[in-house]
Amino acid sequence: MIRAALTVAAKDLRLFVRDKVALLMSFALPIVLATVFGAAMGSVFGGGDANRIELLFEDLDGSPASKALLVELQAQKALQVEVRADVRSRVERGSAPAAILVPAGFGEDVAAGRKPRLVLYRDPGKEIEQQILAGNLVPVLMRATGPAVAKEMMKRGMEAMGFPAGMREMAESMFDAQPKAHDGAAATNSKNPFDFDGEGASALGLQVEDVAGGSNSSQKSAGGSHAIAGIAVMMLLFGLTACGGTILEEEESGTLQRVRLTPNAGASILVGKMLFTVAVGLSQLVLLFVYGGLVFGVPVLAEPLALFVHSVAVACAAAGFGLCLAVLCRTRKQLEGLSTLLILTMSALGGSWFPLAIVPEWFRTIGHFTLNAWAMDGYQGILWYGKGLSGIALDVLVLLAIAVATGWFAWAGWKRRFERTD
Repeated sequence: MIRAALTVAAKDLRLFVRDKVALLMSFALPIVLATVFGAAMGSVFGGGDANRIELLFEDLDGSPASKALLVELQAQKALQVEVRADVRSRVERGSAPAAILVPAGFGEDVAAGRKPRLVLYRDPGKEIEQQILAGNLVPVLMRATGPAVAKEMMKRGMEAMGFPAGMREMAESMFDAQPKAHDGAAATNSKNPFDFDGEGASALGLQVEDVAGGSNSSQKSAGGSHAIAGIAVMMLLFGLTACGGTILEEEESGTLQRVRLTPNAGASILVGKMLFTVAVGLSQLVLLFVYGGLVFGVPVLAEPLALFVHSVAVACAAAGFGLCLAVLCRTRKQLEGLSTLLILTMSALGGSWFPLAIVPEWFRTIGHFTLNAWAMDGYQGILWYGKGLSGIALDVLVLLAIAVATGWFAWAGWKRRFERTD
């Protein structure tokens, strides 16, 4: 019995080793995806090349206090502070996750011991960035605004959590006796991130404004927009690669050889396959975006022209990619293995699974060598930031360029493989 079992196992092992697709899926794909996720998530969980959160800074006061605040913010390792003008519109357009506006009179308020006024503009769709930002802003603002404001913030927080009056008085006396506690370091070490939507923002003198997302300004609609667009792009690649694979099925059945006997068959077949795959791709996108609008409240009708044009460009790029792979591969099984490896890797690199805003800059640069990244940039621009056709023109042009390039490679591969005269 044992000898027979070993014989069966050895036979299956030999077959498995011969199956290049099985080897690819079992060993290469997990290694590739683990590498991609390790590089991306390292920035979020404190890995080596940590990603710095961009924070715009506009100073309308110009006082020593506002300049000192800028220096404090620039000293934070997790923040990349950039002094700009018109910061509100930049956050609204998605250029940065947040911005601080220092109004005139900030320095006078700090000098007089009054609670100063600051404005924090946020993109609520970038939830992870907001949590990291809050953890770094709180201690800086507490140091910049003085111990009186820090004490007021603690007082309001304890009142909001329902602490009895005696315990609040004891905490205030301990606060007064511990000057070093005024640096607010505890805010960055807290397991629960500081919530700028609560009493703490008011205690720090912050006026918080969520300026991105328009009427759909909520983390739910932002997450829904990203999820629908990400799944749409990834599944489009799988679906259109499968459509392109009909070339291989027709070659195996002999249908392709018979069709090639008709005049101008080469160009007609490839163009016909392109039209077929683009039509199927657009149908997939329409169905998924209608579902996203009905179930997740994704604003698919906010910019219908931009959404349609961008979807056509995405479908053309995906169709060219699928046809290129179909012409290069020799069998349907080979196509399935190679396309799975490439599409999952492209989806992870290009932001179909998680926003590229949370990854290091070098990761975003590599991600934009995939069509997924350009497709996601365009969809997020339309669905979340309300950009029209002019706002996504670059994304559309890049996707059309990808469609032309992959279409040319598909045509060259077709001629070399199916139209040789030797």
